[in-house]
Amino acid sequence: MIALRPFSPDMQEAVMRFLSQVFPESGKVFEPEGRHAAFADIERNFVGFWCLTDGDEVIGTVAVKKLSNEVCELKGMYLFNKYHGQGLGRRLAEAAIDFARKMGFGKMVLDTISTYEKALRLYKKLGFAPTERYNNNEKADIFMSKIL
Repeated sequence: MIALRPFSPDMQEAVMRFLSQVFPESGKVFEPEGRHAAFADIERNFVGFWCLTDGDEVIGTVAVKKLSNEVCELKGMYLFNKYHGQGLGRRLAEAAIDFARKMGFGKMVLDTISTYEKALRLYKKLGFAPTERYNNNEKADIFMSKIL
């Protein structure tokens, strides 16, 4: 059974295992010692983090990172390919958006790459619109924001 669960420290190992598998599936390299080091200490680096599980297996993640008192960032939204097209990406994103609203953030931003067409369609359906570059992520070529 598929369930959306808030992160707890006992899930850390399963999250790292999931990320090490889902990154190559999407053509990316997972760098837990480098640019993806924030995932090694989820509680410290994100104000919210959720895992989508199928039984005991983590099959998707999403996070919210605080950038300022007003602005947060949608981070770590990943889902195994075999679960695409079932509304699970939307479920992950909506959990993060709802949480950000409840936390009092006024705006959510995200960065991504233009080849992630399914993700871009979802973000647009959820009300995200193109915005100016807000970080120095050289891998990203699309920047979007949503008023909460």
